[in-house]
Amino acid sequence: MTKELTGYPSKDKPWLKYYSEEAIHAPLPECTMYELLWESNKNHLEDIAINYYGRKISYGQMFDKIEETAKAFSALGVEKGEIVVVCTVNAPEMVYVLYALNRLGAIVNMVDPRTNPDGIHEYILESNARFVLTINLAYSVIVKAAKNTSVDKIIVLSPADSLPPIAKMLYCVKSKAPKLGEKTLVWKAFMALGKNEIPQYAPYDKSACSVMAHTGGTTGSPKGVMLSNDNVNAMTHGYRYLGIPFERKQRYFNDLPPFIMYGLCLATHTTLTYGLEVILYPTFDSKDFPKQFAKYRPHHFSALVDHLKYLIMDEATKDIDLTNFITAAVGGDSVSCELEQEVNKYLRAHNCKYEMVKGYGMTELAATAVTSFNGANAVGSVGVPLVANNIKIMDVDSKQELGYGQTGEIWISGPSVMQGYYKKPQETSEIIHTDENGVRWICTGDLGHITEDGLLFHEGRIRRIYMTAHEGQPAKIFPMLVEETLRKSIYVSECSVVGRKRSNSDYYESVAFVVLNDTIESDTRIIEELKEICANDVPTYMVPEEYYIISELPHTPIGKIDFRELEKKAQISHD
Repeated sequence: MTKELTGYPSKDKPWLKYYSEEAIHAPLPECTMYELLWESNKNHLEDIAINYYGRKISYGQMFDKIEETAKAFSALGVEKGEIVVVCTVNAPEMVYVLYALNRLGAIVNMVDPRTNPDGIHEYILESNARFVLTINLAYSVIVKAAKNTSVDKIIVLSPADSLPPIAKMLYCVKSKAPKLGEKTLVWKAFMALGKNEIPQYAPYDKSACSVMAHTGGTTGSPKGVMLSNDNVNAMTHGYRYLGIPFERKQRYFNDLPPFIMYGLCLATHTTLTYGLEVILYPTFDSKDFPKQFAKYRPHHFSALVDHLKYLIMDEATKDIDLTNFITAAVGGDSVSCELEQEVNKYLRAHNCKYEMVKGYGMTELAATAVTSFNGANAVGSVGVPLVANNIKIMDVDSKQELGYGQTGEIWISGPSVMQGYYKKPQETSEIIHTDENGVRWICTGDLGHITEDGLLFHEGRIRRIYMTAHEGQPAKIFPMLVEETLRKSIYVSECSVVGRKRSNSDYYESVAFVVLNDTIESDTRIIEELKEICANDVPTYMVPEEYYIISELPHTPIGKIDFRELEKKAQISHD
């Protein structure tokens, strides 16, 4: 007998029909990240855990290195609850550090190596960090950032530390080693500290923070997101019940940086917990991705949109057979329906049995909160909530829950909801709402709607809704609606629409930035066509006031479209 719907997704939870009874009632892990990793792999120590430029490291070897690294940190004096700043790219040492600090009960404070010295200086001061581990390429920045702080030791690792011998020799010949100061230890010297150390490992503590990550700052100053062991492990738990055929020894290509929680929680922790062979690649480069994909032939990968664009166009992957390929997952910016269909067409043509996987999440939710999978993968949707999560759509103004098909703010609850922003109670209270039943909801700031099948459709950021006026009445500009219309043109490769203030007004008008496909048509002719398309398909008050043809859209360091930069350009051109 079919359950009658109440009309409210958070009460009906229609997405549960995609999950088995076992999945719905499965207990969540209650252990540290390290303990989950160990319990999952302790009987398979000969399997390969990490593939780093062809050097293969078994699970047994990885656990040994984690133990040695924990001893070294213990010898330095790292204590339970202490925050250690980690500023690195993908490398085996990053994995060892993550789990070693987790065993000691310390907090891994992940920082983007590209952050400027002032930014890292603030992170160090905020966390009162005594120890910083950095990739050698960022060493000079760390030295500047550490001045007049509590930093006692800087540990420097090189991408070459775990390279195969010949590759390591070539790297050392080509790369100039930085001059190191007195407070600095290279990786080998650091590891030697723990030779005779007997560390005190911290027991599982449900309330303890284990990972700190930083938001991109696109809606204000960057904030430190505090994630517990339970937060991270819950996301790993959710992926286990999606029906994606993860099997031990399958290969997973990971070039997502560890300072992005998709890279740390999903592409590193989850994949290693499942016993996969993780191909750690330190360079995040969409143009280079097809070459690496063809070289390593992974069964799974997670990426941003541009990776997929190059994958389906590149000569290196033009004739590749994908019979054994399973997961092409994409996060980050929303995927257009056109690109989704192109990618699925490419996958089918190359003998893949699976469609592209799309997901939705936030750093504040330990990465993925919603994802698609076979059977729950409509074009344009981002899928359904992970099995332990709940979701509702709230009216932006009244804060009342909306029904199916109605657009409002996406709120998400579940075991991955962060502990809070570090030392920022006000900002925490603004994003986490605790309801009358004590349930904590993340107010995502994103717009979307849910269908009666339980599928979520993401419709953009609330902050990208611009207030305007039309015929004397307030109105709202929805950039994604205009962008979808512009993409109908055969000339448009990419586009982004932002708002700028009208002259002598607090209301906004829209401005379009457009990247063109190769064409012999003049920009003037194309802009005329775009104007015509928008005039026919977009409400009058949303039609762009100006169109700018640019060579490429600006991106943030983690690959998302930099809307703030476009807003500045639009305003400057108008003033």
